[in-house]
Amino acid sequence: MKLYIILISGIFIFAEGCGTRQEISMQPKEIFPSVSNVSTQTSETSLSPAYGDSLIEIYLSDAVTLNPVLIADVPSRRISQLIFGSLVKESPYYDILPDLAETWETRADGRAITFHLRDGVKWQDGVPFSADDVKFTYEKIMDPKTQTYVRDDFTLVSTVEVLDRLTLRVEYSEPFAPALCGWTIGIIPKHLYASEEINSCRYNRAPIGTGPFRFVEWKPQEQIILEGNQDYFGGRPYLNRYICKNIPDPSMAFLCLLRGEADMMELTPDQYVKKANTGDFLSRFNVYRYPSTLYTYLGFNLTNPLFSDKSVRQALTMAADRQAIIDNVLYGMGMVLSGPFPPSFWAYDNTVKPLPFDIEKSRALLSEAGWKDLDGDGILERGGKKFDFELVTNNGNEMRRLAASLIRDDWKKIGVNVRLKFVEWGVLMDVCDYKSFDALIMGWSHRTDPDPFSRFHSSVIPDKARGFVADNFCSYINPAADKLMVEGRTTFELEKRRKIYHEFHRIISEDQPYVFLFSQDTIIAVSNRVMGIEVAPAGIRYNIQGWYVPKQFQKY
Repeated sequence: MKLYIILISGIFIFAEGCGTRQEISMQPKEIFPSVSNVSTQTSETSLSPAYGDSLIEIYLSDAVTLNPVLIADVPSRRISQLIFGSLVKESPYYDILPDLAETWETRADGRAITFHLRDGVKWQDGVPFSADDVKFTYEKIMDPKTQTYVRDDFTLVSTVEVLDRLTLRVEYSEPFAPALCGWTIGIIPKHLYASEEINSCRYNRAPIGTGPFRFVEWKPQEQIILEGNQDYFGGRPYLNRYICKNIPDPSMAFLCLLRGEADMMELTPDQYVKKANTGDFLSRFNVYRYPSTLYTYLGFNLTNPLFSDKSVRQALTMAADRQAIIDNVLYGMGMVLSGPFPPSFWAYDNTVKPLPFDIEKSRALLSEAGWKDLDGDGILERGGKKFDFELVTNNGNEMRRLAASLIRDDWKKIGVNVRLKFVEWGVLMDVCDYKSFDALIMGWSHRTDPDPFSRFHSSVIPDKARGFVADNFCSYINPAADKLMVEGRTTFELEKRRKIYHEFHRIISEDQPYVFLFSQDTIIAVSNRVMGIEVAPAGIRYNIQGWYVPKQFQKY
């Protein structure tokens, strides 16, 4: 059993193993300090890596698509990244590393990147990979008919030119700081997609990629099976199979893990505190805990007149006891946010404090905005309209369900009536695309670059009627924020970008298009027969192809 601690940006994290608990404190450090393997009970060096066996991971939600161009959800992205390669990839320390591109050069003016691709890479059906596939992927992203959420990463691209089979040059209309980060998108095969309609292509659910694992089977709402790609350019994975088992009920999922029917699962805070902290569990599983790049928010549909006044949005934020959510739902394993970046990112402005929990101030702001209980029924009204709306989030996420219930109870105290609605993940995606909600609870997971353009710029408000899907489904519009977002993505000097995003952070905090609820810790349990796991600030998933089960512990 291993005991791991991850230290990031002044937060001290403890991890549990062998029935023990340790805590380490630290002084704040810039961005990402070290990761420590604190103690080892069993030496992995005496247990040689071996090929074979399967890893079964439990997911609470099924994937939606395995086409990286179309992906908008976490399960789809995690699985797709095992199947598809990208030009570059994020390192475990949030740097950019080579992947399908072996090397690249950026022109001095920041307006062009020349990529040199690896020779000998083949698609999993045996067809050679080439620069034509990269250009084709870009063209499909930019096709207005493609229902993609990543188009804004490429809107400043002016041309993609294939120089030869293994070389291409990408020209930008202006300097673009997150350019390399955009090319972490999975590259799709031209020879399979060129004759298909990309949004409904059969390969979206039976993909062929260049990554460490190849697709075998997808039984919707049941499981997805991948097998190790023996021809992977980075070396064959040790595991024969990676199986994603879909169990939407957290209690049933944990029971499945306990019964030995799965090897890996993200734990909820209550499972971590109440069920995983036992000698029996910790003798069978390693538990990893680290700050997440994901944050949870309550977003308002700003086209709804109820939320058009920022003072009303501020009032709602002040009436939501976010620390109580962290204490009672996350068991203290999280922190209240003041803005749109994970707190471990350099773009997060620590001088901007979250709006305080202040019921009286909230009531005063609502009263100043004209909201009063005129008929004594406990619900505020203005202009003959009650302050009553629906708050929606997805089934299967107990943290969001409980947070929604606590917020509903908080807002009832100020005369705001909230009706809760819980839907399946795919339904929630449609709700976002069609902007058919009053308010919702969701989460954002950030990549290496903190560029917030895709979530807050006025040019990326979805319009499903004309086939335009995008992530600013709350319809946030602020010209000053738009200007800063453009400046931020066209500025290369880190300190200048930091100042730009800090100013943007202050505007967002003032406008409150979201109630920024919390950034929670990621907690993952993995069977202790699985070895080769290396912990880093990015977590543990980044090197699954290097995980192995020694021969004496293999069971599948």
